[in-house]
Amino acid sequence: MIGPLLVLLMVVFGASCDSQGPAEVAPVATEPLVQSLQTPFELIESGRPDVARVRIRRIAEQAGWTAQSAFLMGLSHHGEKRYTKALTWFDHAARLEPPYPPSAHFRGWALFWLGRPTEAREAFQLHLGMTPDEGDSFFALGLIDLEAAQWDAAEANLLSAIRLQRARPDRAIGVAKAKARLAEVKAQRDGDLAGANALLLEALQLAPDLYEARFRHARLLRQLGFDDRADAQYARAVEARDGKDDAS
Repeated sequence: MIGPLLVLLMVVFGASCDSQGPAEVAPVATEPLVQSLQTPFELIESGRPDVARVRIRRIAEQAGWTAQSAFLMGLSHHGEKRYTKALTWFDHAARLEPPYPPSAHFRGWALFWLGRPTEAREAFQLHLGMTPDEGDSFFALGLIDLEAAQWDAAEANLLSAIRLQRARPDRAIGVAKAKARLAEVKAQRDGDLAGANALLLEALQLAPDLYEARFRHARLLRQLGFDDRADAQYARAVEARDGKDDAS
């Protein structure tokens, strides 16, 4: 089933979508948020989405809804893991012009967490058609491929995620996450536990607090027969996870 965002961009650009790659749409510039929406965005980032929503509605009452304001409403719910509500607003953003590319990206994540991988894939492909250098959308496609055990496609998408995010100094965590999941390809498809171990170590060197990678590494160390090291890594994973929870 083709989602509303995909329909919109296919109409706007007269494009078609390849089920395996980015949608064939023209790139769309992601304009900076208008000045009036800067404060609501900062409120969302600082963990005050309820206050942000009040501000956004007031702005929309005066200036009308735009793709940016609808997107921010969706983002305010997305950060609280209220993905159904977030999706409603991302869909609303899709019906407004000019298009705002981040709506497609976060729409993809909302659909992914709602357990709708086919529609999520469409949204991420659409986003890559508009913003071809967004490594996190390639990472998301890699996750969808991993869940479907499509190892070759997962490898290609995760390598793209690493390549694109490595070029950006603020994306070390993105590179680390992609390497950690690429380790799964090495282990599951190739049976290369040593290669998987090397990738997980690289991931943890880049992002020591990435507890998901530490849990995976603990399991892998146990597979390799290093029980003491596995126990230590598991303990560090729990510490990193609990520290993150305390900080949030």
